[in-house]
Amino acid sequence: MPSIQKRKNGDGSTSFLAWVRIKPFKPASRSFPTQTAARDWAEALESELRKQRKTGEARKDLTSLTLKGLIEAFLADPENIQLKYFPNLEQLLAWWVNHCGGEKVMEFGTVKLRDARELLSNGRAPATVNRYLSALRSCWNWGRAAQYVPAEKVWPTRLFRTEPRERVRFLNDAELKAVMDAAEAYAPWMHAAVVTSLATGLRQGELLRLEWKDVDFERQTVVVLISKNTKRRIVHLPAPAITALKVLRRNGMVGPKPIFVDGEGERATKDYLAVHWKRVRKTAGLVDFRWHDLRHSCASFLAQNGASLVEIGSVLGHSSPSITAKYAHLVAGRPVTGADKLAEKLLGGA
Repeated sequence: MPSIQKRKNGDGSTSFLAWVRIKPFKPASRSFPTQTAARDWAEALESELRKQRKTGEARKDLTSLTLKGLIEAFLADPENIQLKYFPNLEQLLAWWVNHCGGEKVMEFGTVKLRDARELLSNGRAPATVNRYLSALRSCWNWGRAAQYVPAEKVWPTRLFRTEPRERVRFLNDAELKAVMDAAEAYAPWMHAAVVTSLATGLRQGELLRLEWKDVDFERQTVVVLISKNTKRRIVHLPAPAITALKVLRRNGMVGPKPIFVDGEGERATKDYLAVHWKRVRKTAGLVDFRWHDLRHSCASFLAQNGASLVEIGSVLGHSSPSITAKYAHLVAGRPVTGADKLAEKLLGGA
C-alpha cells in the first residue's frame, strides 16, 4: 500500500507527500496539493511497477530515471555516436534536456508531450517542430529497446504537426548572380557551400555531412553516403563546384575530415550555417528565400536545360517519382528523348 504523509508548508498551506516502495525498484515520492491526487498517483505507479516486476527485465532505477538521464544514455551509446547525423541529434535533444529534462520517464506521456509540442511551436515552423519531436522519438524508441523505458510505453500517434504543402521557390538570373557574388565576397567556405548546393541539389544535412574523402575531383563526382532516404548515391560535380571546393581545400585540411567547418574547426552545424547564410542573403537582397531553395533552384536549372523528371529525381535523390512531380510544370509540353525519331517513324508509315 502507498504511504501518504500530510505536510504543513511554510506558507501555511497543506500538501500530501506520496511514497511508493516496490522492490527491487528505488523508492519514489511526489508531493500533491490534495490527498486524492497523491493516492491516485501512488496507486497507479504501484500497479505499473508490479507489472514491470513480473517481466523480470525492468531496470531498478526505473522510478528515478529522468528524461535527461534517458537522453544522456542515448547519446552515450556507441552505435548512436557513429550516426552521421549525431551532431543534429545532440542539438535537437538539448532542447528537451533544457525544458523537460527533470521529468520522470515513467510519468512522461502524451499530455506532457503535447504541452512540449505547443512550446516548440512558438515561433517555429511545423517542419522544424517535427524535427525536434522526431529526435526525441528516436531516443524514446531506443530506450524501449534498451529497457530504459517500459516496452508498452509506445510513442503516441497523431503527435506530429501537419506540414503545409511545400512551396517551390527558384532563383531568377539576377538573384543567382547576386547570391553568387555575395557568397564569394563573404568567405571561400560560404561560396563553396552555395555553389555546391546549386550545382548538385544536395540537402543541407547532406552538404554539412560531406567529407573530403567523399569528393573525387578527377571523376568530378561526390558520394552522398547518407541521405534523407538512407540510400547511397553518386552525384556529378560541375566545374564551378570543383573550382570552389579546390579553393577551399587549399585553405584547409584534406582526408577524412568535414569539408564545411566552423570557426573552431569542428563540423559546421545547421545553426552555424543559418547565422552566416542570413548575412549573405541580406547582402544579396533575397526575399522569401531559404537555404533549401538552392536545391529547388538546382532542379529548376536542370529542367530549363532539358533534364527529364527522372533525371532530376536521380540527381536530387528522391525516393519516389511523386516527390519529383512538383517540378512537372517546368518540363510540361517539352519533347521527350526520342520524340524526333518517333515523328520520323510515323511519317515513314504514313
